[in-house]
Amino acid sequence: MPHTDRPDASVSIEPPLEQREVAVLAGLAGRADAVRRMWPGQPGPRSPWQPCPDGCCLRADRRSIDELATWLRFLIREVLAPRAAKPRARAQALGLPGEHRVEGRLHVEGRVVDRVLVVRHNRVRETDPAASGQRTER
Repeated sequence: MPHTDRPDASVSIEPPLEQREVAVLAGLAGRADAVRRMWPGQPGPRSPWQPCPDGCCLRADRRSIDELATWLRFLIREVLAPRAAKPRARAQALGLPGEHRVEGRLHVEGRVVDRVLVVRHNRVRETDPAASGQRTER
């Protein structure tokens, strides 16, 4: 269960992350208390997703929906639940077990239009909060 002062700004992770995974994700986010990490193919210099200390959720920094979605897809594909051979080998080399499920719903305020980031069964999609049933998937 996500625990944050903004419960709508996090996604849950099952099973919870191990401390090594928390450290890697904190490093990708550029947190001051973590070793800075770079990962092949990462979508930008710093992840907008911060792991909570218990490893049960990722908290979103205030960024654009595109950046949040792109980074979350990358983290699922490369760190949290890699399925392809190369990403799985990279994660295993660092002792990261993978096999996590990410779930949640995040309302993101935009300059022009608000969007909702929905994560279900490790699939990330963006929807329009005003239009029920419509979705865009990238």
